[in-house]
Amino acid sequence: MPTKEIHELRERAKELRCLYRLHEIVSQRGQPPAHTFLEVLEVIPEGWQRPESTGARIEYFGRHYVGPGFSSTGETIAAPIRLDGTEVGRVEVSDASIVDDEATTFLDEEKELLRNIAHRLGEYLEWKHTELLGERSTTAGVHWRWREGYAEAMAAALDAERFGVSGVYLGGSTEGGNAGPGSDIDLIVMCDGSEAQREQLRHWFEGWSLCLAELALQQTGYGFPGGILNVQWMTEAPDLRHRPDLRVLKLGGQDTAVPTAGT
Repeated sequence: MPTKEIHELRERAKELRCLYRLHEIVSQRGQPPAHTFLEVLEVIPEGWQRPESTGARIEYFGRHYVGPGFSSTGETIAAPIRLDGTEVGRVEVSDASIVDDEATTFLDEEKELLRNIAHRLGEYLEWKHTELLGERSTTAGVHWRWREGYAEAMAAALDAERFGVSGVYLGGSTEGGNAGPGSDIDLIVMCDGSEAQREQLRHWFEGWSLCLAELALQQTGYGFPGGILNVQWMTEAPDLRHRPDLRVLKLGGQDTAVPTAGT
């Protein structure tokens, strides 16, 4: 067999091994997306003609995951990652080697390989977006359940006297039981304290919001860049007789019910 044909067969074998390794990685669906991305970035260069000078990175919802050997100054190619038809990121491959003017940095087969990798990552993320905390979700139930649990824990940890808080209410899709992987957590907060107390409370909620957003991202891959909490401020208690979509959350150290309008 001619040397050129042997070389081409070896290149195709490398590409197939790369796809096989990718399949193994994305099949381990108990791993959070960030961990999966880093493993994928390790194996991508193995499928290219010059693995020693090849690197890759993944962009997903504005976050960048960079693999070994990636060079933004070298020649690059990219393919979009799509989730339910919407572009949510991309996979980019670089080659830092210097090639002859007549040579092609990336083969057509490598471009097709990259498209296949991006497609497989999109399939993995579509599956991951239906999963939360290691459970396969066939309904929205699992999404609102953990949101509700953390909302209750957050209220229990809140020092009402320190922040001048007289009530916290849970609403929206979390209280309604139909939250999805991209749903935020809607809270109504009654704060009668000073402006300084309210500012401290804002920072307190912001910390929770960013931490819970990171939890959601790691478990489902769905990003909440500004945090997952949607906090609305009120100075008067809502009338729960006309707001069946709200529920009072018990605050830390609170033994009596939160007053509501009309009671």
